[in-house]
Amino acid sequence: MTVADLIYELEQLNPEAQVRFASQPNWPFEYSIASVVQVEIEDRRTEEVVETVYLEEGRQIGYLPGEAKDELGW
Repeated sequence: MTVADLIYELEQLNPEAQVRFASQPNWPFEYSIASVVQVEIEDRRTEEVVETVYLEEGRQIGYLPGEAKDELGW
């Protein structure tokens, strides 16, 4: 997924909605997002420098709600 893909997906949603990160399909939890950073890294296969965006995991909020788990297909 690129930043453009993510922006497109987010533009389809309510801008006032909370943002969470879902993790571990076999033991699903939800997390807040602590920060967003962009770095240049070298692709180990091609040695090409690639700009990459990382979402930093924030605090664990709790178990992922069933509705979100179902929507993700977990």
